[in-house]
Amino acid sequence: MRVIYVDSLFLLNLVVNYLLLLATAKIGAVHISRWRIAVGAAFGALYAVAAVFPQFGFLLTAPMRLVSGGAMVLIVFGGGRGILRLGLVFFAVSAAFGGMIYAISLALGGPAYDGQHVLPISLKVLLIAFGLCYGIMTLVFSRLGRDTGGKLRAVEITRGGRTASLMGLSDTGNSLTDPITGGAVLVVETAVLGPLFTPETAKLLLEAETETAVALFTRLQDTPDGRGLYLIPYTAVGTGSGFLLGFRPERLLIDGKEKKGAGVALSPTRLSDGGRYAALIPAGH
Repeated sequence: MRVIYVDSLFLLNLVVNYLLLLATAKIGAVHISRWRIAVGAAFGALYAVAAVFPQFGFLLTAPMRLVSGGAMVLIVFGGGRGILRLGLVFFAVSAAFGGMIYAISLALGGPAYDGQHVLPISLKVLLIAFGLCYGIMTLVFSRLGRDTGGKLRAVEITRGGRTASLMGLSDTGNSLTDPITGGAVLVVETAVLGPLFTPETAKLLLEAETETAVALFTRLQDTPDGRGLYLIPYTAVGTGSGFLLGFRPERLLIDGKEKKGAGVALSPTRLSDGGRYAALIPAGH
């Protein structure tokens, strides 16, 4: 009869889940506080402990494992846009991590998985497996980013002390420039910029589908959120010309590097059919 120590099982799964969720956030270029990752990891560890008790054997079924994994993703990343992509990344990383642990543990003298539970494994096996898994998954998802026709990059935009994190696509076709400074301008979906405004303004920007940028600018210019907003003229093939509402961010990070002098234009329409990116980044930035 095999003896399972609940405290060891909990701690092992806590560490593994934390690494998997951290890798998911890194690969998905999503900035999440570590405490949320820890809470999600703890939930998964409690699930693993509960599953070893005979009366909760149903937790080991495939549907319940999917539900548990999905719950962990929701706890950490919330239910906003892009959650499906993050869920797929999490399950892909989990599958790769499990396979890597099994292969490495066999090579070192014994399996770490009996078909139902993760068995105690050495820290060496855990770190080697995580490092290989993270490297492979990063390579795979970066290749998928290049397949879209450009490189996917992590973007952080700060305005009024608030920050929004999103994925952007390097786009040689984005030649939009600031009418005053002549600097480059990122085109970003309005929907992902909600955290930069008050709830009232964010709701107005999302629901004002029939209003022009000029009308929105007029409505907002006397409000606290309207300070710093300006109009950016654009010309697009097939849609003529017009204006986009824009602002200059307090801070702009692309792949962790600060970019000075660039503006941000709000796009009222989605930029990616699959939701894999929400901004178009000018070439050279």
